[in-house]
Amino acid sequence: MAWLWAAYMPHPPIIVPGVGGGREREASATLKGVASLLDRIRERVPHRILLLSPHQSYAFRAFAVNTSRLVKGGLSAFGTTEANFELHIPVSCVDHLIEYLGSKDIPTGITESGDLNRDQGSCVPLHFLRKCYGELPEVILSSPLGMDRETSVKLGEALASFDDGKKWGLLASGDLSHRLKPGAPSGYSTAGAVFDKAVVDALERTDPAPVMELSPNLIEEAGECGMRSALAMLGMVSELGGVTEVLSYEGPFGVGYCNAVWTS
Repeated sequence: MAWLWAAYMPHPPIIVPGVGGGREREASATLKGVASLLDRIRERVPHRILLLSPHQSYAFRAFAVNTSRLVKGGLSAFGTTEANFELHIPVSCVDHLIEYLGSKDIPTGITESGDLNRDQGSCVPLHFLRKCYGELPEVILSSPLGMDRETSVKLGEALASFDDGKKWGLLASGDLSHRLKPGAPSGYSTAGAVFDKAVVDALERTDPAPVMELSPNLIEEAGECGMRSALAMLGMVSELGGVTEVLSYEGPFGVGYCNAVWTS
């Protein structure tokens, strides 16, 4: 089996101490969830990580894979350099992955961006993973944002049997509803709590059904960015066997943050 672990992680810059300046403590459950997640994967060091970020460039109705050889940037716009990265992308591996997904009829689009400065979806989780491992494994950057729910699950199912002789981790980055309470970044909607409950239920059950049963209007109203990442992870874990473990959920700033993990 190629996959050592799959992790669902939130990506609010405020939980990085250099950004939060103390306010990260308001998301204490999330930070404890991150710590628990890292404890579970600390001894499972992959050669490569496939990172699903809704803040990477996306491809219309397809899974977008970044083919840039060098990607640099971080959270400097948020006032810190502690989450800056210089990632050297293994291009031959990317080509192999794209070819494999094509053989599984997964629509795949190619993007090429060397700028990580606008991608908090990658930078925040990678900041914590770097602290965990000391040095990051090779990272392949991608975005599931252009896919519908069904294709997101199929992507995960296809990834389950991908094997290039290396050990992999799947990092599914995503925040949940951005409309959980008055004053939230995108305003308030009762759809937010309904949506978040469905995603957390799906992760607890290792079953995408609670999310698949939501109406498109409710999903739109919830204002989320992490649904497709979660569905891809669930599709993969369902094929590989075992269960996902939800480690934390909260919405202290009006945005839902969830940590969940599967290990082989």
